[in-house]
Order: sequence, then structure tokens, then C-alpha cells
Amino acid sequence: MSLDPAVEDLLEEGQILRLDLIRFDLPGKTVGYHRGGRPYTYNGLVYLPNRYLDMGEMNQALGTAITTRVIRFSNVPTADPDDAIAKIEEFAYTNAPVIVSHLAGDPETDQVVGILASSIYEIDHVRYLKGAMSDNGERTVTLEITLEPPGRSARGATHVKRAQAEQQFDNLATDTCLEYASTVATVPEEWGQTGSQGSSSSGASMSWNKK
Repeated sequence: MSLDPAVEDLLEEGQILRLDLIRFDLPGKTVGYHRGGRPYTYNGLVYLPNRYLDMGEMNQALGTAITTRVIRFSNVPTADPDDAIAKIEEFAYTNAPVIVSHLAGDPETDQVVGILASSIYEIDHVRYLKGAMSDNGERTVTLEITLEPPGRSARGATHVKRAQAEQQFDNLATDTCLEYASTVATVPEEWGQTGSQGSSSSGASMSWNKK
């Protein structure tokens, strides 16, 4: 992605402000966050302040594993009805798109002049990390969200299909290769010849199970 000339000018001057934004497109709800002290509007979306702690670290992977990114939020839950992340369990959040953007600003005017970088991810899973108990018996809770590249990007890098729908998207609409992909690890599926196939010298019969 090429930089806006105004951003390049700021970089050459060596003085630049950076604003980190994160946007979640949950089913039925879009919400954004940043690390400033008050709500900030960008591209028509109001980004809520403070609870977006950091953009997290990138976890490298080898082989067929997928590189992930972890981000964290404080103060879970909250009383804000518009704070969707505080009640993320109410949404079917798995694989929901997430956009992490870094904006460049002029330090003299505090005006945003362009985008430094922007990356798109999908939610893989969430965890709740409990802090130590205070003197009044309360605990702080931090929400940790693990992101991974979008399905097409991940599959292009690892050649791994996660579901039959993805297999059909890449190949044929009638491809049933991964029909049991979501259950095969825990539910035995019979396939091939499963009945008695004659008797051996000991009278035992043979059968096969999908492992």
C-alpha cells in the first residue's frame, strides 16, 4: 500500500502522531475503539475511548499453523449499552471481521492526514483474564481476543481448509471432501465397508472406522 503524500511529508520531517484504531464488524453490530481519552469519529464510525489497551503481539507460526495476533481490553463488563465488546458473548463473533488501522496525524494541529497501515483479521477466540482481588472483594477482568488472517489469506498461506464450505469455495460447489471436518476429531464416523467381510481362521469379522 502506497502512502499518502501528506503522510510521507510528515515521515520525512520526523514528527508524526499515530492514532491506533480497531473496528469490529460483529453480526448486527459495528463498534470501534481507540486509546484516546474521548470518542473519536472516523469514516462515519464513532470509536470509543480508553478500553482498547494495545494492539497486541504477533505470534509467528510454522508449517500449517496460522500466524495470530492478540489484542486486549480492560473493564469487562461495562454498563455502556453501546459497548459491544463488553458483551461479546451475545454475538456470534467467531470469524467476525476486525480491522486494525494506524492513522498518521500532524503533531502541531492534531489533524489526521492519512493512513500509515491497515490490516484485516477475523476473530478466532476470546479469553477472560481475572486480576487479583482488591480489598473490597472485587476483581478486574481483561478481555483477550485472538485474531487470525481472513480465511482466504490463511488458506493461501497454509493450504489448509477449515470447513466444507471453504473447500467448496476453492474447488467445486458439490465437493464433500470435508463433510465431517467439524466432528471427526470427537465423533467416530464409519466409512467404506463396515459390515462383516467374511471370517478369518479365528472366526473374527472385520470393520473400519474413520479416525
